[in-house]
Amino acid sequence: MCFFIFGNTQAQKIKSVNFSLFSETTQDHYNQPLTQKAFALNSTDFIILSQKALGAYHVERFGKDLKAKWSTNLALLPQETVEAFARQQETALVITRRVDEAQGSQALLARVYNLATGQELQQKKLMEAPSQSRKLVVSLSEDGSKLVTQHYLQQEDRLLGIQATVYDGALTKIKDRRYEFPVHTGSLTAQVHVDNHGSQYLTLLTENAMRLSVRHYNNQDNEIKVMEVMLGGMFQQEKQYVLDLKFQLQQDSTLFAAALIADEKTGEYRSLKLVRFDYRLNDMRFAQEFLFTPDFLARISQANNLSTTAQLEDLYLADIIISQEGQLLIMTEKKFLEAGPEGKYKAQELMLFAYNEYLQPSWHSMIKKNQEAPATAGFSGISYRSQLFGNRLQLLTLETLNGKTDLYDRSVHLVTGASSEPKAAGLKIANNQKEVYDKSFTIWLEERTFTAVSKPAKAAKGFRLSRVRLKN
Repeated sequence: MCFFIFGNTQAQKIKSVNFSLFSETTQDHYNQPLTQKAFALNSTDFIILSQKALGAYHVERFGKDLKAKWSTNLALLPQETVEAFARQQETALVITRRVDEAQGSQALLARVYNLATGQELQQKKLMEAPSQSRKLVVSLSEDGSKLVTQHYLQQEDRLLGIQATVYDGALTKIKDRRYEFPVHTGSLTAQVHVDNHGSQYLTLLTENAMRLSVRHYNNQDNEIKVMEVMLGGMFQQEKQYVLDLKFQLQQDSTLFAAALIADEKTGEYRSLKLVRFDYRLNDMRFAQEFLFTPDFLARISQANNLSTTAQLEDLYLADIIISQEGQLLIMTEKKFLEAGPEGKYKAQELMLFAYNEYLQPSWHSMIKKNQEAPATAGFSGISYRSQLFGNRLQLLTLETLNGKTDLYDRSVHLVTGASSEPKAAGLKIANNQKEVYDKSFTIWLEERTFTAVSKPAKAAKGFRLSRVRLKN
């Protein structure tokens, strides 16, 4: 089945207050280090990490009336950046990276805050390395209760491995570990994932982006479980490789990998592949490959009102979403930067590929949208935010439809593919300013209630923090 979704409005309840926010800048608009700056605590309360001035952050808890129950200052040094923010059961965690050029060092530091009072409970240095080394990174589990700090080891231009340390949410060290990389030629891409139990999954893309290896590590012994698959290679007399790769880790020792495959010579997209690595059963299962056939490309071109069939371009994997019943949805998004010194960032159609619990394709569709933002804002406001409720996926996008700039709500059913038209939330956002919305502050408190930080069209120049209750 294939569906195309277009536009509408709806009534709702909105409460808004002034919100102080210092506009952040980043050199990498495609891979923002902090994509979520708010977490729900219950149906009324939530916490936010925001920058109020250069280097001055606040961790704040808000209640039903949108008044701050507490606000704790987090002052950073000039060479210090926020790398991670997480909500745990009773605490909030902020991890920063600090560079000391005089000492020639870099370090990851953690701060823990009490969710009830905002009190800072502890500060701790988690890892240190020479500043000339690769940037120290950290991976967090879904519930924030486990984290893995990582120092990439290299000899000249060759990556040798990762020196890692596993911590629990109280910042107690669980295990030191070194992940060794295989001897390789060409490119190597590595990523560490950690589940709520502390088990680690090292993904390695090697052999010029053709072979994917996944290693499973536990903290009880030195056993390493390895599964590998060739995602690229020679197919129908052309050499294909992995153009983009996305992972989704579940809490039952399974890892899903989605890959966009392209022709190495022409760069044209060829297919979408999906693999499930199940370490409970030591089993690897493949979904049916989705081929980007001439017929599929013709339908996409027709939906975009193109007179001739065009190849896919600027397509990225955006999400792998899995329901409790095992329904799975892969989302791709077209994202690019226009050419020229005044080029704008663009985020256009979403393509959805659905699978049932047996990894059999069930439907696919496309959501049409056309978002743009100035270079200073990048993708901080455009693209989308999503939340799954049962088998219904809620999507929020900043768009201008029928002359109205607003957040638009859509829903998609994972089983049937049935979808709703976009409905305006009623925030009436400005469309003549550079930065009018930051989607990293948008979270769902309940199924029909979400928060947003935006600039209204007819109000003060500053940002507003809003709670929006959508009517059914």
